[in-house]
Amino acid sequence: MKKIILLFGLVTIIGNAYSQVPENLTDEAKIYGLSKVWKEADKNFVFFDQVPSLDWDKTYQAYISKVLETKSTYDYYKKLQEFCALLNDGHTKVYVPWQLREVKEVATPIKTELIGNQVIITEILNDTIKNQGLKKGMEIIEIDGVPIHEYASNKVKPYVSYSTEQDMNVQVYEYNLLKGNIEEKIKLKTKNGKVYPVSRKLIKPESDTPTFEFRKLNEEIGYLKISRFWGDNLKAKFDSIFQNIQSMPKLIIDVSENQGGSNGYSNYVLSHFVDKPFMTSRWKTLMYMPAWVSNGFNTQWQDNEGNIVQPKEASKRYTKPVVVLISEKTYSAAEDFISAFLNTERGVVIGRPTAGTTGNPIGFQLPGKGAFQICSKRDYLSNGKEFVGYGISPQIEVKKVIDENHLINKGIEILKKEN
Repeated sequence: MKKIILLFGLVTIIGNAYSQVPENLTDEAKIYGLSKVWKEADKNFVFFDQVPSLDWDKTYQAYISKVLETKSTYDYYKKLQEFCALLNDGHTKVYVPWQLREVKEVATPIKTELIGNQVIITEILNDTIKNQGLKKGMEIIEIDGVPIHEYASNKVKPYVSYSTEQDMNVQVYEYNLLKGNIEEKIKLKTKNGKVYPVSRKLIKPESDTPTFEFRKLNEEIGYLKISRFWGDNLKAKFDSIFQNIQSMPKLIIDVSENQGGSNGYSNYVLSHFVDKPFMTSRWKTLMYMPAWVSNGFNTQWQDNEGNIVQPKEASKRYTKPVVVLISEKTYSAAEDFISAFLNTERGVVIGRPTAGTTGNPIGFQLPGKGAFQICSKRDYLSNGKEFVGYGISPQIEVKKVIDENHLINKGIEILKKEN
């Protein structure tokens, strides 16, 4: 099953991160870490053709002096992130040691999104900030005196990994834009001309988002939001609400903010909404045989057909009208879910193109208690069309707006037309 190895591997790495992280690394350790990223990507990365202008060997050589010039372990890891981000893949990334992230990369209690060309506050998680005058819906135009897009391009974008423009916008403007040192306030200037200093110490741990959320939108249409395809007792949690789902004449399945996880779980969920077998995504991986290389052959690809997934027994199926919601935050195993759903021809997919990043990463540890991962599996639709690096397009596109219910409302509109 996909990504479980990665998740377990990162748990191990993160668990070790609470031991002391050195303030700085030796030159030998810095070169070793950089070389480890270069070597493992050179051997395992499956998307070099999507970055044709990147000379990986020359870039590695150029970064030797750059990592040696760093003055702290944190600065070193940011340079490694910059190096790795040149591969343009959302599943290929460097992780700063957890202990450093807890101090150096703390978020503010404010959520933002890029809507059009505007950076909009979409949620405020602390009453102190609300009392300062910041409100949901305000546009941020500067951070720390720097125009917002200049700040994003120079301070955030070089260090995040993404596969597509839509994924980049989420990673930069939503997930990482306001992160920084917990001891430093961030100064936000809004379109009204006022500057608001915001403390990162005000952030409160968010309550865990439920894996599944089901509710009735009206007597005819149910709504199932799936936030991820990983976690404890996922199958049991889904089974516990399925009877409620079955009671509805029509259904909206929302994976527009799904973080991904295991395609074993996504296939399990989808098998309840079909009455015939369906195919999962096709995939391929590198097949390196030294003896072949010695005879002048290039590295070969091993191509694999998708798996056939059987539907659940009739009593555990929902075969009434369904629409599925997607967006640029539909990520990884959630994209596998959409790929398979399209094969079933069970309903309409609406929203915006997905993040365009999935695949099995291999995880590695680095000096100084950090880690990195390299994508080793290249997924594509059953018809052979690539979606990593592009995203999966909806059958009906819905423009992004400030209204958080706009996708749901479109789903309702479409289902009302179904008999």
